Amino acid sequence: MNLAALVTVSSPDFRIGTEVMLASFLETNPWFAGEIVVLHSRLADADRAVLAGAFPRLSCRPASPRLAAAIDALAAAHPHLASRRDRFLSLETLLLPPGGRYLFADSDLLFLGDIAPLLATKAPLVAAPDAAMLRGNVRDADTLAEVAATVGAPPSFNAGLLVYDPAAAPDSAAALWPLLDPESWGRIASSHTDQAVWNLLLRGHVDLVSTRFNLMLTHRAASFAHEPVPLGEARVLHFNGPAKPWRPDRHAEAIARDPQYAEALRLWTAARRRWLGARR
Repeated sequence: MNLAALVTVSSPDFRIGTEVMLASFLETNPWFAGEIVVLHSRLADADRAVLAGAFPRLSCRPASPRLAAAIDALAAAHPHLASRRDRFLSLETLLLPPGGRYLFADSDLLFLGDIAPLLATKAPLVAAPDAAMLRGNVRDADTLAEVAATVGAPPSFNAGLLVYDPAAAPDSAAALWPLLDPESWGRIASSHTDQAVWNLLLRGHVDLVSTRFNLMLTHRAASFAHEPVPLGEARVLHFNGPAKPWRPDRHAEAIARDPQYAEALRLWTAARRRWLGARR
């Protein structure tokens, strides 16, 4: 399989999620022979050592200086973005060299099956629909505000799981920088961070795939109405939103909102148990 690397973003409060995401991906996709790149801005030396010692071919690295400076300038101009600064680190994927495709995966994913079918397309980007599309809406091409669907409107997608081919989108890296301009950011009418940039950059070049490859638990009801994928048939679960499997203080609220969250949590816990057992 032509997948040069798996890329993710981690932080001290997400490191447990990163471990389970990586372990579940390697368990369900044994064909993968690429590198693992963990982007971060705050991982301690001990965190980096644990990750590097646990996974072969893994490296932890900060964003490139130009991207880090652009993110800092954006957060300074728009303080509401400061607490979510690390989310923009996914954009480093756009700056990685050609020579294969890259899988970007959020650290709150759980892989339950083979994602090789995502590599069958030659599109510059492969992703699953975002919440707006799951609700039957679209996003304004300029502001990304959620609006009623119109004929011919370009799709919008969730950035939690992406397959990106830099060779098929050679101008993407250069086109990134104007989208991070603090003055231009004022037009963004959604609450998104990196996902806004990915959509503005590549929504016209994305191949939308089944939600079974990115079943967002916070939007599961809308997702099921859009495409009836039972939890047990999903190949990737996405614990998007504030409730994370490693945050037990938030489980009760998540289960009250969607009882199926309990089953998703059981699957994540089983994956972590297998991971810890293999490390002994």
